[in-house]
Amino acid sequence: MANYLVLNQNYVNVGLGTLTFTVPTTGNYNVACQVTELPPSSLVIQVKNNGSTIFTAPSVSATQIGLEFKVSFQATAADSITVVFSSSAANDNLLNSVKANVSIGQGF
Repeated sequence: MANYLVLNQNYVNVGLGTLTFTVPTTGNYNVACQVTELPPSSLVIQVKNNGSTIFTAPSVSATQIGLEFKVSFQATAADSITVVFSSSAANDNLLNSVKANVSIGQGF
């Protein structure tokens, strides 16, 4: 089952996977993300527009316990915006090991 983002509403994401948002009207948008629980990690977070990466979060250091970013971009009606949480580390794949608050909003 796909996980969908709703405009101007916070979504709590647990684990790895992809969150999707379909742009309703052409304009400026932003994605905000705060990773609140993070084991020593190889976590990669990418924001994509129609499959093309528009932002990749900075790498996480071994001593880092969280990560936060906000990225702004322009999008056209019907664009598909995805936030992808992925990792090559086995500990990131454990249940509840990565927790993040994610939201999408209009404007910069």
